[in-house]
Amino acid sequence: MLIRRWLVRSLVLVGVAVLAGAPERAKGAAARSLGTALESEARLRKDVTFLASPACEGRGPMTKGLAKAADYVAAELKKAGLKPANRGDYFQPFTIPATVKTGPAKLVLTGPNGRGATLKEGTHFQAVALGGAGNVHGELVFAGYGVTSEKPAYDDYAGLDVAGKIVVVLRDVPRAKSKDHPPSFRMQAALTRKLALAEKKKALAVLFVNNAAGGRDGDSLLDFNFTALAKSSAKLPALHVRRSVLEKLLQATANLKLADVEKEIDRDFKPQSRELTGWTATVEVQAKRDRIGLKNVVGVLEGNGPLADETVVVGAHYDHLGYGGTSSRSGGTKMAIHPGADDNASGTTAMMELARRFAAKQDRQGRRLVFVAFSGEEIGLLGSRHYCAAPLFALKDTAAMFNLDMVGRLSPDPKTKKARLLSEGGGTAKEFKSLLDDLAKKYDFQHTGKASGFGPSDHDSFCHKKVPVLFLWTGYHADYHMPSDTADKINVAGMRRVVDMSEEAIAYLATVPNKPAFVEVKGKAGPRPSKGPRLGIAPDYGHEKDDGVMVFSVTDGTPAARGGVKAGDLIVRIANKEVKNLQTYMEAMAPQKRGSTINVVVVRGGKNVTLKVRLE
Repeated sequence: MLIRRWLVRSLVLVGVAVLAGAPERAKGAAARSLGTALESEARLRKDVTFLASPACEGRGPMTKGLAKAADYVAAELKKAGLKPANRGDYFQPFTIPATVKTGPAKLVLTGPNGRGATLKEGTHFQAVALGGAGNVHGELVFAGYGVTSEKPAYDDYAGLDVAGKIVVVLRDVPRAKSKDHPPSFRMQAALTRKLALAEKKKALAVLFVNNAAGGRDGDSLLDFNFTALAKSSAKLPALHVRRSVLEKLLQATANLKLADVEKEIDRDFKPQSRELTGWTATVEVQAKRDRIGLKNVVGVLEGNGPLADETVVVGAHYDHLGYGGTSSRSGGTKMAIHPGADDNASGTTAMMELARRFAAKQDRQGRRLVFVAFSGEEIGLLGSRHYCAAPLFALKDTAAMFNLDMVGRLSPDPKTKKARLLSEGGGTAKEFKSLLDDLAKKYDFQHTGKASGFGPSDHDSFCHKKVPVLFLWTGYHADYHMPSDTADKINVAGMRRVVDMSEEAIAYLATVPNKPAFVEVKGKAGPRPSKGPRLGIAPDYGHEKDDGVMVFSVTDGTPAARGGVKAGDLIVRIANKEVKNLQTYMEAMAPQKRGSTINVVVVRGGKNVTLKVRLE
């Protein structure tokens, strides 16, 4: 889920009372199709375990594992009896911009004696997708961390001429763990910022090297695809080089150890940049900005009866973060598979189980059901945006979109002890709120719903097209966007319960005689990603009252964490502006500036506490 959320009992053969009034909502205790609850849970466990396995590589957009996941979903939909929706197969392809390699990269070092050493790609270095393509040769210069700053005063390039030369820079910033650094300084750690500065200094190329912390973490090299989707205007080539390479250069030219140089910088907060006298390098990167292919997976169950030409879309995104990237919350420099078991192998698994159940119904009446596993959600809802731009079934005849994202961590509400289920979109059609409330009561959920259909998952795309939407999820948790979001932590029985309720809701959507009319929920759109400053909190979407924004969790190292904001705090005021809900929270944050210090008032233990938070 885009920074997000997310069981057999009686099968509801919803009365296809199309000619006789409203459909029934699951009466009695008729046995569900496809066996018992335990059999359903066994299927769910099998699916979520595969999708979150190392074979799927975190289902990142640049991994082969994403294609394996797509093939798995398509095979399961076919096995269930769904028809392919597009071009005779189960895929709806689309493309996204990315930097792609067109050939091997090269790094040759030549010393004062004129003897050269050709280093091995993948062993000693990797190309960095953020840079440009080219073949350059020049003298080598060590430029510390490649940082220039006024506050605090620090300049790795002071007195250093790097024009026409190749600079070697460390990742991160000096005194990286210092809490005194202003956000503007910490932002200098970004590889794009270092590249832009080196380019401004007229350098020919950049060789990045892990700092001491990255070295302790195995000195891993970033794979080219790790940054291939990121946008960068840099034209100069860039490589990521092992610490041992820089170590040898420093020893050969100044008899220095890299660790000692780093310690000296941190101790005195003074640059230790220097020319690597007598050493030159030849750097070559073969790459270009192109488009790569992704694909949604789509299976169809045709409708029957008077409503057969209308559609209900049941969706879940199957992509995740792969080996990390900028959306990872791990904060580490080492690449690691992010399995995405909850986000969103759980939703995809639930979607497949629903497809099996509906396909098993004999002589099912009602609307067409289109089951879609979306790709590209984590990088901007791209798969659902593409479906809505090129719908396989007309959106004007689409009665509703039902979305499942992060439904694998069902847990008890702290107060009621009932399993807490969250929903969004309950206000996008007049009948949706009562539908959800009734079903939540029947299935014994502590249900908290938002009226808005805008939010950080694929239902947002359909809501923007004025299609009524419903979205179910089970909430954020500490493993969100972390390598620790693994299949063993999934509450499989809880996920089955969500599927049970979803089955009944979808059956209603498929058979209600009148197509639900879209209702625009004014002023209630969920917060969108912003280029402005951030606090670093995850809000508790289950908080129902308009009395503030409840903090579900605080990310380490963020302004909120440094300012003393804690999980469980209720934010009621930001920079002298009252905060009642997420909408007013975003309005209060919008005019704030990076680097400024603001007052954040929270209610903690029944008392107002004013915290000073420096934004970044």
